[in-house]
Amino acid sequence: MTPWTRFPRLLAALLLACAVRAEDPGPFKTSGNGEIWGYGTAQDRVDDSPLNPDNLVANLPAMQWTGEARLNLRVTTESAELVVRPRVLEQHNPGTPGAPDLDQAYLSQAFARIRLGDALTFTGGRELLTWGPGNFRSPSNPLYFDAGRTDPLRDVPGVDLARLTWTQGPLSLMLARELDVGHNNPAVTPKPTTLAKADLRGQDTQLSAIVGHHVWGAPFYGGFAQATLGQAWLVYGEWGSGQRTQALAANPVPFAAPFAVQVPSPRQSTELLGASYTLLNGQSVGLEWLRDGHGFSGQGERQYFADAALVAGQVLAAPGSAAAPLELAALGQGLAQAPALLGRDYGSLLWQSNPQETGKYWRLMWTADLRDRSSQVTGYGEKNLSARFSAFAALTHNLGGAETEFGCLFRTALTLGFKYFAF
Repeated sequence: MTPWTRFPRLLAALLLACAVRAEDPGPFKTSGNGEIWGYGTAQDRVDDSPLNPDNLVANLPAMQWTGEARLNLRVTTESAELVVRPRVLEQHNPGTPGAPDLDQAYLSQAFARIRLGDALTFTGGRELLTWGPGNFRSPSNPLYFDAGRTDPLRDVPGVDLARLTWTQGPLSLMLARELDVGHNNPAVTPKPTTLAKADLRGQDTQLSAIVGHHVWGAPFYGGFAQATLGQAWLVYGEWGSGQRTQALAANPVPFAAPFAVQVPSPRQSTELLGASYTLLNGQSVGLEWLRDGHGFSGQGERQYFADAALVAGQVLAAPGSAAAPLELAALGQGLAQAPALLGRDYGSLLWQSNPQETGKYWRLMWTADLRDRSSQVTGYGEKNLSARFSAFAALTHNLGGAETEFGCLFRTALTLGFKYFAF
């Protein structure tokens, strides 16, 4: 069954949900919303990239058209709730060989939550299990190191789990068993994993500790703390220690493949410190610093790009040779199995509008790899055109040479689109 044969059934379910909500039968209360997104993205690729020479490895589309249907449905009773968030996604990459179109229909989230008592709650199904105050990354979460908070267009799906939560006053305890990655990338999402989390909340503070069992074959330890100072300042920190799926390094063996992989990676720690300030007009400014021990050292990153440049030069010199497929595969390995962040030290600055304002929203973000001195500037803006339509634009511009983290694949990407709010 193709996604587009599923779509009429999805639409029928949506109409049925609207009808049930309108009738509001008995103890069941229904709510939800449905949105249709359409947008196009153009990007300026780096043709002399050592990791993607002439776009032969990553197959980045110069132009991409995307359509999405995002439905969020909820049914509640006095002691339970059911949440279902189906998605339909269609992407078209015109004129880009090797970049196939994408047609998907899937459940981003679908879970039931049942109150077993005054303090105990059970949740089962596909749920987005995120936490922590970090915006750039979330070091304390072994499932969602990148929780998608830097990308306003990204829909982050949940994982399949069963969890118990106990809350008594300022103390909360959670025990969760993650069973499958759901619609997430299995290469960066561990499974199966057991997580325990404890939260202690004060009037203006929160302390949390996280322990994970068998995260890429080893225990994970993490935590975060945050405090509100004077109603305008929020200061926070996150920390995590564990293994990841793999560690990529230059291959010391002469005349062998340029990269070697250690599975899983050695244990490393990641720390984030941040602060945000809310202005009188409701706008906020936030600054974060991240140190990720899983990234390359300065010398390691330079060697990574040097090895890739050597292979890329061989590909471009003889693209039809018998060795070219192996050389392209080596570059593909360098792209696919690189650390989540190439470097170890990052700075991030965020300035955004008042999220309580109706009718418009904007944000500006600057992120820098402090070791290779490359950076990325992103902007997003959205404005309501009517009760049911809004228009949005997103711009990303990378600064840095072809042998730097942010400058190695594309220079500029521009997205223009609309949202239609069905209900």
